[in-house]
Amino acid sequence: MDSLIRTENVTKIYNPRKPDEIKALDDASLSIGKGEVVVLKGPSGSGKTTLLSLLGCMGRPTSGRIMVDGKDVAKLPERFLTLIRRKTFGFIFQQFNLIRNVSVLENVLLPLYPVETSFPDMQSRAEKILSDLNINNKMHMKVNRLSGGEQQRVAIARALINEPDIIIADEPTAHLDSKLSSDLLRILETLNSSGKTIVIATHDPFVYDHHFVKRIVEMKDGHIREIKLT
Repeated sequence: MDSLIRTENVTKIYNPRKPDEIKALDDASLSIGKGEVVVLKGPSGSGKTTLLSLLGCMGRPTSGRIMVDGKDVAKLPERFLTLIRRKTFGFIFQQFNLIRNVSVLENVLLPLYPVETSFPDMQSRAEKILSDLNINNKMHMKVNRLSGGEQQRVAIARALINEPDIIIADEPTAHLDSKLSSDLLRILETLNSSGKTIVIATHDPFVYDHHFVKRIVEMKDGHIREIKLT
């Protein structure tokens, strides 16, 4: 399988050459193919969130290479990384990171600014995604009036609005009950069946034991310890 994302001997050091220096990632090499569902598994401090952020071009490695769709992105200027993030990735964060005092629609549209797409086209795209996620009836409601499950769906809609090839999810079930966790995984499974590549960082067995997860990357102390096929 051709690699959609690949890291080669990637190391990430925070606060280098200072008393509080931390080596969060140490010589990590990983290849992820198009259409895969990969879980980065490990306890807090294992390096999984750092690796996830580097895979999603949200940070830069201290050393090593990161290839995204054949392009070496590790040393690109920030303006190019921003463009790659916007076009290639959709992000689902642990805390949702929604703007609570604005509407569902405005939250979903945020990743599209600035773009060349007209506002009517942007709104049409958002309405379709919200409809697919069964929350279009709350489109003009402020986010702070929604339930946890509804906010989760808004966060997923926002991750999908730029039509990304890759979904990046950091501890997506951390604050969800079992029903909402099931709903989330059902949505992710549907997205994967439509061709999306999904990479999840988690220590939740409810996620990494799920049948749609095809590969588990076990991490500890900044190292990739084992890669399992499921």
